[in-house]
Amino acid sequence: MKKFKGKVICVTGSVGKTSIKEAIYTVLNSKFRVMKNPGNMNTEFGLPLTILKMESGYSSAVKWSYLLLKGFYKSFRPMYGEVLVVETGVDKPGDMDVLLSIVKPDVAVMNLVAPVHLDEGQFSTLDEIFEEKSKLVKALNEDGFAVLNVDDERVKKLTGGRAKGKTHTFGENPEAMYKATSIEETLEGTSFNLSAEGRRIEAQIPVLGAHSVPVLLPAIVCGRIMGMTLEETLEAAKRMALPPGRLNLIECAVEGAVVVDSSYNSSPKSCVASLKTLSNLKPRSGGRKIAILGNMNELGENAERLHKEVGAHIPDSCDILVTVGKMAKHFAEIAEDKGMKKIFQYTNTQECIAEFKDKIQENDIILVKGSQNNVRLERFVKEVMKYPEQASDLLVRQGKHWQKF
Repeated sequence: MKKFKGKVICVTGSVGKTSIKEAIYTVLNSKFRVMKNPGNMNTEFGLPLTILKMESGYSSAVKWSYLLLKGFYKSFRPMYGEVLVVETGVDKPGDMDVLLSIVKPDVAVMNLVAPVHLDEGQFSTLDEIFEEKSKLVKALNEDGFAVLNVDDERVKKLTGGRAKGKTHTFGENPEAMYKATSIEETLEGTSFNLSAEGRRIEAQIPVLGAHSVPVLLPAIVCGRIMGMTLEETLEAAKRMALPPGRLNLIECAVEGAVVVDSSYNSSPKSCVASLKTLSNLKPRSGGRKIAILGNMNELGENAERLHKEVGAHIPDSCDILVTVGKMAKHFAEIAEDKGMKKIFQYTNTQECIAEFKDKIQENDIILVKGSQNNVRLERFVKEVMKYPEQASDLLVRQGKHWQKF
């Protein structure tokens, strides 16, 4: 990293890290030479591989041996690029310290803090998660920039004590410097008004979901920090695309039906946001809204309660609920208590494929969302998509490594 002379932008938060990183890349890459970490390679192993432009060795000892030799050789070569954009993921206390020993941010972007990674051996409380992630902002030099989502009260506290002009805020909070209002969602994309720098500008992005707009806001801020105009950032945003498994629209084999694919992962906040998007979408004639929801993992002792809290949002969002996994049954429990009638419950994704696939009808809109481990709902999407030969490009976890699990 000592050889890299460009700007380093680091992204953290409990949700949206990869999507924010991709949005920043899209905006900045319209004017600069930008490097980024692929997918979610955001750990103490993934970050060095990104810097050296190398892929993971996964579980292969032979491949890791080769990568160590290759990495040693590449470490002597110069690094090219004007900007490096990386996400920094932490699973337990101390992880951020390791990442900061590898990379030093010029710009630190911090999104919301949410109840994830709360299993044994990880974090105990939200405050612990915040303290670990906030180390990224605290590691900035005096001339560094903090880009903060002030919709989170904990993150908002980080705005104090920094030099004027070095902290930029975004979110729905009226105090935010960069805000999006009048957000409208359709199957064609999302439109909104950007309020920033005393101006109001109409904008549109070709991605789904009102909560995709806050993903773009820090990218606009980073563009401004790098000297782009607001108009230039919004023009670049027209090419914005979210990574696989993050509210991507995928055609179904059934005529007129579409999947809203959010199968990459799930947490309480992101699940509620996805349900809100589903509720705002309008099916074509005769179509139904279906939510296929899998377990939300790594919630520790709060898992049952948090699943029930999300379940309270379901009846107002869809016509049919499909749950996948043991913990997901709590979605159904609360939805049924609130009067929902059309509920299907399955133990695993394969069972869901076998029994629900043929229940999809013309013009249905199907939200698919669940965590990774022991859920893997991208397999359901692959079974119902119109062009399964495109799965490697459109779906998450399609590499050879993932097919073994």
